[in-house]
Amino acid sequence: MSPSERRLTAAILAGGGPDNEVAAASNAPCKALAQIGGRPLIEYVLDALRKAETVQDIIAIGSPARTLSLSGAMPPDVPVFPAGGERMIDSFVAAVEACPTQEEVLIVTADLPLLTSAAVDGFVSSCQDTQCGLSYPVVRADSFDQAFPGRGKTVARLREGRFTGGNLAIVSRRFVVTQAPAIARTLDRRKSPIGMARIFGFRFVLRLLAGTLSISDLERRGGEMLGTKLAAVPVQWPEIGFDVDHPEDLELANCFLMKRSATL
Repeated sequence: MSPSERRLTAAILAGGGPDNEVAAASNAPCKALAQIGGRPLIEYVLDALRKAETVQDIIAIGSPARTLSLSGAMPPDVPVFPAGGERMIDSFVAAVEACPTQEEVLIVTADLPLLTSAAVDGFVSSCQDTQCGLSYPVVRADSFDQAFPGRGKTVARLREGRFTGGNLAIVSRRFVVTQAPAIARTLDRRKSPIGMARIFGFRFVLRLLAGTLSISDLERRGGEMLGTKLAAVPVQWPEIGFDVDHPEDLELANCFLMKRSATL
């Protein structure tokens, strides 16, 4: 890493409680503490962030109920801040408020057991010259399927190829503070095709389904809706996209972790 490259504070989003599907199946107080191979999910993320050269500090954003803080599972060098509510936008706001001197924050979800420091550094370095309110990684679907067979992901067919989303992002303080309502609408409807169509427009969604949109089309329209410059950054690290959404993903992730250990 060159001296000119930025080092960011990483905020791990670790909200939710025992009613989460993964947490309930694991008898854990929240999803971040569901275990794989005898270790909580969040520990794997912490390992990757601690080894990443582009990460300066690490914080965690927990639920308003302070589930993560009260668990006693977090190391003393990682401060935990409660979100002001249960919605994802509340965690984004808590992340930038916890870093008052930082213009940008690296957002990382707590359910990425296969995350590596190389992936973190690669993504941050790829965003070095974007100067955007939001930089978001996209992974080629073929690369993801080859690396993690059996783990299906939502895929967008674009002119440049088939892509799936990652679970990291770099956000600017200004973007989160000034565009919180727009961010909230998008995050709340992100898993609803009809909801997203209402935000982006049915014609845009039809073009997306037809595979006639480009990455730049997504950046332009997304930026218009969110009120900021947006960068969708193609990355070569498929582990950025492997999140634990369902209980069966825990066992699948454990299999891939064991395969990785066997090759070291």
